[in-house]
Amino acid sequence: MAGYSRENKRQSEALSSIMRGETPEKRIFISMGDKEYEKERKKEIEKERKRMNEISEVMQEARMPWFCPECEKVMKKKLDTKMWYLYNQCFDCQVTEENKLRIAGIYDEWEQEKLTKNKLAWITDRKQEILEFKEQKTPTFYNQVRPDGYSIDTESWKMDTTHIKKLANEALEHLEKIEESLK
Repeated sequence: MAGYSRENKRQSEALSSIMRGETPEKRIFISMGDKEYEKERKKEIEKERKRMNEISEVMQEARMPWFCPECEKVMKKKLDTKMWYLYNQCFDCQVTEENKLRIAGIYDEWEQEKLTKNKLAWITDRKQEILEFKEQKTPTFYNQVRPDGYSIDTESWKMDTTHIKKLANEALEHLEKIEESLK
């Protein structure tokens, strides 16, 4: 029933009692004074302002600035955008930093560490996906295909959960071995 609420029910009962010749339930409404209302309103406004500030801070962190924080140059190239999201600096600053690493002779170590971290992150994602796959239930689909408008056909699929769990456990063991070899 659309729009049903306790207030609608109360009004319906009150109307029925009036129609029967009875007196409906009496209700008393108490309103806040102007000062209390203003205090409540100020609290609501302050709460909303605080929430908007938090949202603004998050959006500011996610948004790329116009100028590089390292060299103060304008970041307008596509490569600047990519480097900003990867390293929080422009492309030219990243090239300079990598050049310093090469001169110091530690670029290969830095690169290998970066690759290892990426591989470990990928393994963590796959393990999470496998765990979700392992715990999934048998899917059931509801289709409304009849022209009467309210009948629903149910389609259930069968799956061998023991086989799925066995495969998931094997995959998890394999990923654990890879993860151990990387560490």
